[in-house]
Amino acid sequence: MTAPAHPAAPPADRGPFDQRPSPGEKLSFFSGNFGNILLSTTISSFLLLYLTDVLGLAAAAVGTLLLVVRIVDSLVDPFIGYAVDHLPETRHGRFRTYLLIGGVLGGTSFAALFLAPALLPAPLAVAWIVYLLWGLAFPTMDIPLNSLLPVMTSDRSERGKLAAVKGFTYLTGGVIVVAGTLPVVGSFGSERTGWLVWATLLAVASVALTATAALGVRERVRPTRTDRYGVRDLLRIFTGGKPVPVLLTAKVSTAAASAAMLATMPFYFLYNVGEEGLMTVAALVMMVPMAAGSVIAPVLSRRFGGKHAYLGGLVVAALGNGAVLFAPYDVVPAIMACLAFAGLGMGTATTLNYTLLAELTDYVEWRHGHRAEGALASLASFAAKAGGGLGGAATAYCLGLFGYVAHTEQSERALDGIRYAQGGIPLALIVLGGLVFLAYPVDRRVSARIADELAVRRAAGPAA
Repeated sequence: MTAPAHPAAPPADRGPFDQRPSPGEKLSFFSGNFGNILLSTTISSFLLLYLTDVLGLAAAAVGTLLLVVRIVDSLVDPFIGYAVDHLPETRHGRFRTYLLIGGVLGGTSFAALFLAPALLPAPLAVAWIVYLLWGLAFPTMDIPLNSLLPVMTSDRSERGKLAAVKGFTYLTGGVIVVAGTLPVVGSFGSERTGWLVWATLLAVASVALTATAALGVRERVRPTRTDRYGVRDLLRIFTGGKPVPVLLTAKVSTAAASAAMLATMPFYFLYNVGEEGLMTVAALVMMVPMAAGSVIAPVLSRRFGGKHAYLGGLVVAALGNGAVLFAPYDVVPAIMACLAFAGLGMGTATTLNYTLLAELTDYVEWRHGHRAEGALASLASFAAKAGGGLGGAATAYCLGLFGYVAHTEQSERALDGIRYAQGGIPLALIVLGGLVFLAYPVDRRVSARIADELAVRRAAGPAA
């Protein structure tokens, strides 16, 4: 079953110059991604700490919450992606209007996630409800945002620049959140009050930044067909061949590694290193190599292809995280060097994720005939949620298994558990993702062929 043709479709691509987003558009794109990362990084880095150390919930119970709810609501993402692809096109394009709506839903559900368990009775039960609502609301913001990169331009070089903007924003924005959250929260007389105020401010800022993106970018790339794909087409897209499942598995693994690393950092610096304030320093130390990784990623992609550049980034990230396992707690420069090295690899790999997803959108159109930006963008949302749930749950279970008890001096066994969660869990997840990604079939040669053939199809005009 297919939907009717697009009414009054805008003209097809009009040449290389038309494919170059303006500096203002790139700034708007930056704003939307920064608004997104304010929320997602706060949850991945601090929700475990907030629920255990501030609200007093048991670590194992929170681990189950993080794992189960994230897996359940991540299964909804493909359906939301399908819905986004089939919503009526407005005068602003296929995704911008729905990004604006999703930004409001995402910001509201984020604020509720922190406020409701603190203000209502039965905080664990309330946390289950509002966390599930957040998981359903966030993709209405995240999927239209991730759908923009493939439609803002079809030029590979410009896509690389947009991917660098996105990767730079996600990584440095995440570091800013990690570095600034605890000092801001601690500046209030009550830690609980600090969290409630901070969460509200982040929600408001995110809505404003997302609206800036929705109003400030352009959608240029038109589908080569005027009909829309059906449910059977979606199943073929997700299961027909290696590219989609391989990239999805790799993204989940790397997202889980990043979530585990960020979720453990507050515990690692508070208990193992013994200086909570050094977490802010560590976040800033990681920012520069992360930013460098996001900048060099498009260069590496053009030179070696996205697949090989991505694998190289994973190798560097694995070495950095693995080295944390052996860094003495009292040799702070060694710890910082390990985290900086891990940041360089994660910065490179995270940025290339967006380039690979844009290339995958073209691959699906080339192979199956339909553009499915929303459905494929749901993979990024699914990976962030499932990876965040797996990484956060692995951290929580590791802490519980090794005897972590909040607000007390930790035993040697508990300190070992925190160290394993900081270095060992991310290392294992990165290696798993890299081994799976070796099977990814879209290399530089295949990507160039796809781009050329799609350009010919678009020049011929949209087909029925």
